[in-house]
Amino acid sequence: GHDLFSLLGESGRPDYRWIIIGPKRSGSNFHIDPNATHAWNVPIKGRKRWIFYPPGVNPPGVYPSQSGDDVIMPISLGEWFLSHWDDHVKQRSHPDKSKRPLECTVNPGDILFVPHGWWHCVLNLDDGMNIALTKNYVSRSNLSDVLRFLRMKPQQISGCRDRREAIQPEELLDTFMSRLRSKRPDLLQEAAKESELGWKCAAWTDDIKKEVHGKSKEKSIFSTILSQAKIGEEKGALHCSSSDRFTFSFI
Repeated sequence: GHDLFSLLGESGRPDYRWIIIGPKRSGSNFHIDPNATHAWNVPIKGRKRWIFYPPGVNPPGVYPSQSGDDVIMPISLGEWFLSHWDDHVKQRSHPDKSKRPLECTVNPGDILFVPHGWWHCVLNLDDGMNIALTKNYVSRSNLSDVLRFLRMKPQQISGCRDRREAIQPEELLDTFMSRLRSKRPDLLQEAAKESELGWKCAAWTDDIKKEVHGKSKEKSIFSTILSQAKIGEEKGALHCSSSDRFTFSFI
């Protein structure tokens, strides 16, 4: 049941594997992996420091909109460490243990599992070029959320819009379910029932569609978040959409 997106074919599936190379103090800003996928990461050269925040718990300084379509965060990983480290340290001792962040250092040859829906950032620690392999995939454990994501969040589907041969977002759900129906009907039946009941992972909610004074409630909530955080006054603020949330930065 691993890597079920492989049923879409090598050229048809969304982007899913990368070799990542960067010098010391480079890394990736906080993000949730695309399309509700799981991932694994294997350092080949150099150590990596990972910070994880549980689904539904936003890292300090990271402000996603209610739908997840947009995110405001520090413009670089270094900016986050400088501006929000104290808040992160406090979160480590949160009275609710389920809301505490997790941290680890991964060495060359180790394999790290990244569960779907978890916010995470990565910092390269060693001199010279740090090299790692990573792959995103769909398995039985996250299939129901992937199906719901493809149905409820088509505007957030990524990894296929820039390739003509890839199955495009508006066709991805139907094509994936058709392949599952043909090859893994047992998994599809189980996951489809679970998907109809709602999200298994707290990282996502269904989009808000009510109107407030001619504007969506979603936009109203997001504007309030920005106002409260005074993001507009911060020089180091980065606004990105869900489809380009992964960024590579330097301290």
